[in-house]
Amino acid sequence: MSTLPPFPSNASSEAAGLSVAGVAAESHDPVVPLSLSMFLIGTGEVIASPMMLEMAQTFGVSSARVAWLPGIYALTYASLGPLLGPFSDRFGRKALLVPGLVGLGSSVTATALSTSFLAACCTSAISGACAAAIQPNALAIINDSVDEARQPAVTGKVFLGLTSSFVLVPPLGGLLAANVDWRVPYFLMAGACWVAAALVWRLPVRESVSTASSAFFSTFRRAFALPFMRLRFAVSFLWLGICIGLGALLAETLRRRFGLSTEAVGVWTGLFGCAVLLGNLFMDRARCVLGSHFRVLVYGALATVVGATVVAVLPPLPIYLLAPAGLAWGLGYGMAGPAHHFMVATSAGDVRGTVVALNASILNSGLMAVTLLAGRVLDQTGVELLVGMLVGLMLLGVVMMMPLPRTPFSATEAPPQAAPH
Repeated sequence: MSTLPPFPSNASSEAAGLSVAGVAAESHDPVVPLSLSMFLIGTGEVIASPMMLEMAQTFGVSSARVAWLPGIYALTYASLGPLLGPFSDRFGRKALLVPGLVGLGSSVTATALSTSFLAACCTSAISGACAAAIQPNALAIINDSVDEARQPAVTGKVFLGLTSSFVLVPPLGGLLAANVDWRVPYFLMAGACWVAAALVWRLPVRESVSTASSAFFSTFRRAFALPFMRLRFAVSFLWLGICIGLGALLAETLRRRFGLSTEAVGVWTGLFGCAVLLGNLFMDRARCVLGSHFRVLVYGALATVVGATVVAVLPPLPIYLLAPAGLAWGLGYGMAGPAHHFMVATSAGDVRGTVVALNASILNSGLMAVTLLAGRVLDQTGVELLVGMLVGLMLLGVVMMMPLPRTPFSATEAPPQAAPH
């Protein structure tokens, strides 16, 4: 495992070491490998969605049954993520990230080569387990190895990779499935996983390895004992997790409320994805304008609440009012999501891998809760009532942000009077 050397003790050697580390950082910028890693995580969630009919014909099941594949992926991801976090804090980020990428490439190849639906379900479960080792470590590397001044901008760019997958993969996958074969997108994803693994392996990473305790589960106790961390986790579920779930329901919401065709729904959801991309890209600029990440978080979260309410709860409005609301929803989500992740990771100290893994699993739990609830009650309640209830929970999450510190701090720098929440 390649890491930066420790700093020498004397001043001149320390300066030389810093100079060498700076050159290495410039020649091995983490944005590309980490963004690609996040892109692949998102690809695993949506790759099957445009190809369900073709996959169903291959496996001899209904197209609705194929939806189990991304569901199994998300389930194992959410379940195993917290368990892998302490290993990251003990053994280093790359020790899990590189094998996770290699394993993800191998498992999606196995999915494409599966001869039965049961085998595809098993390989999807393995893919989810590998994903659980990728995203938390990719995000933790930013705080471990990137200069503090660059961390917000790098965080936004890395999340741009995740969001890009939601915009690019479904249309590309559908095109390849319709004109070539549904297995081709899986093979392309596998190749990208192995390329990402090679890029991450070459990346100089200053590992932040915890030695405070040898007990595995004590790492969880320390994570939950951090000042305000339990409150941050609650906000993750109530605001961001539900917001992600509502994004997954956007296409069905537009179809039911406005009677749009499949093509029109595709256009509008694609435009929404572009708005989220812009939000990721401009997150750090928004922080400069508003003055703090906390304000980006609060104002962005409020924009998602207002936008979702206008689009999915209020009586249908003219397009000139609906489009700005959707834009506010997408931009707010795109800016506030990375800001929240940045503040959670920055306040995690030497258990950052555990905290980021827990946070990722909480977000996936929010996504699963929304989609499972929608599948159960959407036909009975209708879009407006269901989304209205979920928007109310999002607003509760925004209210719960108010006691959080306005500036993120590491666990070792926490003010002594700050009590755990």
